[in-house]
Amino acid sequence: MNQRLRNTFGLALTITTLFISYATALPAQAQAALTRGDVVALANTDRAQSGVAGNLAEDARLDAAAQAVANDMAAKGYFSHVAPGGTTPWYWLKRAGYYYWSAGQNLAVNFDDAQSLNSAWMNSPTHRANIVNAGYSRIGIGIAHGTYHGKPATFIVEYFANPYLGSSKVAVR
Repeated sequence: MNQRLRNTFGLALTITTLFISYATALPAQAQAALTRGDVVALANTDRAQSGVAGNLAEDARLDAAAQAVANDMAAKGYFSHVAPGGTTPWYWLKRAGYYYWSAGQNLAVNFDDAQSLNSAWMNSPTHRANIVNAGYSRIGIGIAHGTYHGKPATFIVEYFANPYLGSSKVAVR
């Protein structure tokens, strides 16, 4: 290989490496900007502004169920309340050992900050209804990075519940 061809190949390899490094850094940046705590805090602010008494308490088992859903969507590249194999949102709660009187689920994909995510949910009547439902006292958040439609994606899952308090398996943070 002549020197000119080697230099051109080397430059192309350097540019490609820089591009790959930048592209793979994006999900990490998105993860840093989108935290469970921020999502919970904004939901509680929305509830207070809507006149709902009482904050949502973050629940470790709801977090586990939400994270399992987010991980599943990220691994399999789908975005839906029902997984391609037919798994429903309630399966994940049962799998996490969470017992509840009532529960709801919000999903989102490709948001990189809590404020824009929260605004989108509050502008959707069905998502807003879950956030401001006075019957829910617990919340769980899951965030995962994967691929959706062939592109890097961030999957966000938000569970709400009114736990069955007769069970010793409900854990609140």
